[in-house]
Amino acid sequence: MNPAGNPDFDEVSHKNRMKYSFSYWEREEWLKPPDLLVIGGGITGASAALFYKQAFPEKEVLIVDKGFFPEGASTRNAGFACIGSISEHLADLQTSDEDTVFDRIERRWNGLMLLRQTIGEDPMDYRQTGGCEIFTEQTKFDASRKQISWFNRQMKERIGLEDVYTETNFEGYPAIFNRAEGAINSGKMMRTLHNRLSGAGVRTWWNCRVDSVKSGGVTFTNGLEIEAKKIALAVNGFASCLTDLPVKPARGYIFVTHPIPGLKWKGTFHYDEGYIYFRNIGDRLLLGGARNMAMQEETTDQFGVNVTIKNYLTDFAREVLKLPENRSVDLEWSGIMGMTENKEPIIKQIVPGVWAAAGLSGMGIAIGMQVARELIGKIRPER
Repeated sequence: MNPAGNPDFDEVSHKNRMKYSFSYWEREEWLKPPDLLVIGGGITGASAALFYKQAFPEKEVLIVDKGFFPEGASTRNAGFACIGSISEHLADLQTSDEDTVFDRIERRWNGLMLLRQTIGEDPMDYRQTGGCEIFTEQTKFDASRKQISWFNRQMKERIGLEDVYTETNFEGYPAIFNRAEGAINSGKMMRTLHNRLSGAGVRTWWNCRVDSVKSGGVTFTNGLEIEAKKIALAVNGFASCLTDLPVKPARGYIFVTHPIPGLKWKGTFHYDEGYIYFRNIGDRLLLGGARNMAMQEETTDQFGVNVTIKNYLTDFAREVLKLPENRSVDLEWSGIMGMTENKEPIIKQIVPGVWAAAGLSGMGIAIGMQVARELIGKIRPER
């Protein structure tokens, strides 16, 4: 009923409000403004929450995420703990100076060390497999091989490791082995991290999509508003949905085969400047990437399968990896990364009380925790 003939009265909204309202307990305990609200429960957001809680254990920390679990890239990647192949670094040197490129490599290495120290190697099935970059063109191999000594000197100076890269051969292909790389179980990594958050008293709201962010609070797509003293935005590939940061989404495709008896490709591998990557999961092969085959179409935050890329990788598996013709795909999926023009992450305050970390440029496992620690270093709690 329209009370007093009010022309602005919305009877439907009134009935909906009458059907559900928050209790005193919900308001006082569940909706109490947190000291830090983290948007995004992936590796960067979850790590930021953990580091903040460790630094300020008396502060209230809440994570909100639009998925039922982290769904951007943190649990939808290939599980590589890598710092990059020589051909990738050489390509980067075409657009960036030496200090920028090697600072980037050093950030990746330090980030991986922080990840291993924080999570622990066993809880995320970390294996020091090394990484092998294979080549099918002799000229490209020669260009990378000539730089091995120079890169090794840089690695010794930057990360303290000798002879990181060595020339080798794998399954008949010329290759360069990187002994500093490894593989993880990304699902276990994120479960371990969120279990630790729960034990530390950090709350997480799943399946809660944020519609807008402003100083002092956020609004969800269902209309709920919640206040927060500080806000950390860590949505990476979805940053353009909530900010005007120069971060472009990038979709990456991956498939995993059914078990292949006698699978020879054991370890982690790169090809074509790192655009193609593959590894074994037991006797299954995981193969992904090739985003450079359809770069424009893959600049999207929508999950899905690009047929051009799928066909390219299928041909690669048959013609280069020589997988048996009777192999079959068990699972295929896509993940959404966040890319910046110079491959450097953005870590900054975007409006008073709101900070953002985005643009990890396909290296979330390597630098996600490092970026989170830098982000928290910029945030200070209310006294």
